[in-house]
Amino acid sequence: MATELRLPPLADTVTSVKLALWLKEEGQAVAAGEPIAEVETDKTNVEIDAPAGGVVVKIHVPAGTEGLETGALLAVIDEGVDAAGEAGAGADAAATETEAAPATEVKAAASGTATVSVASGATQAPATAAVDGPVPPASPLARRMAAAAGLDLGEIKGTGRGGRIGKADVERALAAAAPRPPAAVPAPEALAAAPAAGFHEEPLSAMRRVTAERLQAAKQTIPHFYLSVDCGMDAALRLRARLNERDPDLGLTLTDIIVRAAALALREVPAANSAWGDGAVRLFDTADIAVAVDTPGGLITPIIRRADAKSLRAISQELKSLSARARDGGLTPEEYTGGTFTISNLGMYGVDSLYAIVNPPQSCILGVGAARPRPVAASGGVEVATIAACTLSADHRAIDGATGARFLASLRTFIEEPALLAL
Repeated sequence: MATELRLPPLADTVTSVKLALWLKEEGQAVAAGEPIAEVETDKTNVEIDAPAGGVVVKIHVPAGTEGLETGALLAVIDEGVDAAGEAGAGADAAATETEAAPATEVKAAASGTATVSVASGATQAPATAAVDGPVPPASPLARRMAAAAGLDLGEIKGTGRGGRIGKADVERALAAAAPRPPAAVPAPEALAAAPAAGFHEEPLSAMRRVTAERLQAAKQTIPHFYLSVDCGMDAALRLRARLNERDPDLGLTLTDIIVRAAALALREVPAANSAWGDGAVRLFDTADIAVAVDTPGGLITPIIRRADAKSLRAISQELKSLSARARDGGLTPEEYTGGTFTISNLGMYGVDSLYAIVNPPQSCILGVGAARPRPVAASGGVEVATIAACTLSADHRAIDGATGARFLASLRTFIEEPALLAL
């Protein structure tokens, strides 16, 4: 009996994807629930599981195909055919799964990466590239890409948490290993007319392309306004130091504190926890805080669900896990879609203030700058305090200036009196 493998729905905001990599080839056996393909959305890579066990008898969409929509026919699996193509799959099916397939091209999982050819009759690359000594930590996708390309994981520098190797690290190694064509020698008159500076172009990843399109549309269509307050950070810094000293494994950050403070401020000013719709403003019941994370492939915003109901410890642990998997390309669509409010903190880069672009359909995004010592007036004199600028970018269709001002006042209270964060 033949079973069709179709592209399943991934998330409400994911409308089209790219088929990045086939994990099985025509003629190979696959078990029900076993990953058979990997697709690339604008934010991450997602494995597609086989709906039934059997043999892959036909692949309809080659690796590298873009613009696939939910329901697209990807492949056909026959439950009554063994790996040799004969009816009645038996014990030989498992053995056939390890045999070589006809000559194919194994493509890297993101656009613009090098293509690796597997010669006809050659043994299929193992699941993990062979290395001398301990195998370095790497994501499953990175291991498959390295194996297909014949790269030694031990020679690839991982940029993830604890040196973990991700997709982007393998792509850089592939690009470095790819042969470059010899440069053409221009004529003397062309040299005289050419600009002084050289350049090279890098293809956009799906993530960067979609991010650019959405932010361009947001800036052009959303009437932004900006409000900024200076928040005293000394009490929050003392709280962080005290909690981290008590529990060295906690690793509490200022971002964790700001996420909790923003969530509680949204509870007090629910109009800021909203989204613009066609003829109506949607007010959310919970504060689902999206936090901007910089990754090798571009910006992604994993979400802390119900941050207003979670402790600082829970927020800190969850944000660390989400950020690590975001940089490794391991988030599921449900982990980065559907937020109600966004925070972008660039203080760790020394940026004084940030006027961010609203992330539609949300009404607000909070930009956080560096916490720096500044002279401030106090008790008729001047003293030094640690101050950070917090700037709210808001959609004027959904909220007005007074609403934004009330939110920032509440945020500042929770940051400057962090004992309230335990409430």
